Amino acid sequence: MVTSPNTKKLFTIVLAATALAGSATALADDDNEGPGKAIAKLYELQAAFHEAAGGAGVDAATKAEHLQEMLEIWTPDGVLVVGSTVYVGRGEPNSSTCAPGSLTLCDFFQNHAGSFVLGHNWAALTSIARTHFEVNGNMADVYFECHYVDVATGVKMSSASIGLLGQPSTGQARRVKGKWLLSFAEAGAPTLSSGY
Repeated sequence: MVTSPNTKKLFTIVLAATALAGSATALADDDNEGPGKAIAKLYELQAAFHEAAGGAGVDAATKAEHLQEMLEIWTPDGVLVVGSTVYVGRGEPNSSTCAPGSLTLCDFFQNHAGSFVLGHNWAALTSIARTHFEVNGNMADVYFECHYVDVATGVKMSSASIGLLGQPSTGQARRVKGKWLLSFAEAGAPTLSSGY
């Protein structure tokens, strides 16, 4: 089997992300309350976002499963701002609240998000160096990036962020019944450095 440099690089990045997710899970199992445990759970939330977004467009059944997973990591009243469009509330798949123009999170991910387009098999990768969480009780400022790469070709397809780099309060998570969920995000379009 011949592998390209891009494939090797993608494999290395995926291994690093998997190792980090494992470390965050191990930290989250600690019974101590405090910022360290919250940060670990926020890394788990970030990993869940990337897992839901990655590979979501492979086929209709996979898309439906990933859509449900994505909606479950947002608060019921979650808000996502994409450009000048504001999506409010989770919405429900297979209902009018998920239809194009309903302006819910379900509408965005079902009908507009690139990684959810049928036929797209995109890996969702992140730059750990540009990930930031700041915990304030049951609220947290969050910033993380998603760089989407076509699995078949290794070509970068798109980049987005939850929150805007260096701008507090543009990405937020809230702890609800002990679980961290995304509650507000302005979507950004970060650049991916050639060293990534």
